[in-house]
Amino acid sequence: MDDLGNVPEETQGEKAPDARGRAIESARSAVNGAAATLRSGISAVRDVRDAARRHSSARELLRDMSDALEADEEMLARREEVAANYERIVEEQGAIIAQSSSEISRQRELVEQARAQAEALEGQLGQLRKDHEQELRPYKRIVESARGRSEEAARGVSEAKRAVRSAEGQVKEATERRDQGIASASRAIDTSQGRLRKVQDALSRARQEHADAGALKQLQNEVATELAHVEAARAEINTVTHDTQASVDAAQTHLWTQKKSLEEAQREADAAKSEYESRKREYDERLGRANDAEKDLEDRIAALHEDEEGAKAAHDEAAERHDEAQALLDEAEEVHATPEETERLRASIASQRSEVAAQQRVVDDLAEGERSLRVSTRGSRLALLAAAVAVVVLIAVIVVLIVTR
Repeated sequence: MDDLGNVPEETQGEKAPDARGRAIESARSAVNGAAATLRSGISAVRDVRDAARRHSSARELLRDMSDALEADEEMLARREEVAANYERIVEEQGAIIAQSSSEISRQRELVEQARAQAEALEGQLGQLRKDHEQELRPYKRIVESARGRSEEAARGVSEAKRAVRSAEGQVKEATERRDQGIASASRAIDTSQGRLRKVQDALSRARQEHADAGALKQLQNEVATELAHVEAARAEINTVTHDTQASVDAAQTHLWTQKKSLEEAQREADAAKSEYESRKREYDERLGRANDAEKDLEDRIAALHEDEEGAKAAHDEAAERHDEAQALLDEAEEVHATPEETERLRASIASQRSEVAAQQRVVDDLAEGERSLRVSTRGSRLALLAAAVAVVVLIAVIVVLIVTR
């Protein structure tokens, strides 16, 4: 030991291995003790599991035996009931079989009858449709032809209306040209008359002022010239009025002609439309009568099919009643003919009841044994769990010590 009281390093190194060795030995002893506890706990768990398995198997066997017994008891009760009511069952089910057999035959005949009638009417319907198509074909062609003429006449009316609108435009243009020409000529007259009045006024003043003969002569010539211009303008307005009025008259005549054409086209269109409507009405009436006749046959066929389906349903219901009654009658005959089977079943049930009671006692004993075993081994099983946990912890400690060595 040095002056400070520390243990030398050589001494510390010698003591460390001894401590680790003792720890390892202690861990080994603990592991051995835990192993014994584990073996005891594992044995207890195995015993409890085996007891539970035997108990479960016994319960399943009891359940199967009880189900078989219940089925046989139901069968015996049914056989006893049938045997007690044998005569009534034979009488009632025999009557049902006879009645349902008769009903089956009757409904089968109705099915065949309705089907045959429907097939015959379907043949008539097919022929009727062919006859109607052949009968209506020429009327249909007439209607289509009348419709074509009506449409063509309607197009003629449209063209005539366009021609009238064009002629009205021409009348308007000619009238405007006439009015513009007359207005222009009138303005020319007004201008010439205005100049004439000015020259006449100048000539009048010159005379009053006793102007020389040359000036008067010049003014007189100007008056004559303006008079000529006025007459020329008057002649021009007559010419313009005559020429433009002729254009207006021609345009109005053309308009009148086009309106007459429109009236004629409209009459033809109205007549064609009236003919088409008449032909269409006649065709629709004939088509309606044909459709009504076909619809009547279709309704009769549909009614026969409904009758057929109804008879089939009644047939199936009667067949079902027949089969049910026959099954009940066969069951009654079998029970009545085999009373020994009833006795055998009764004896079997008595035996099964004893076996079920015995099995019930076995199940009860096994249940009690399992319960007692669980109580008696509870400590061992809990110790097993604790030991398992301890072993895990110790193993972890050993691993740590070995690793750090």
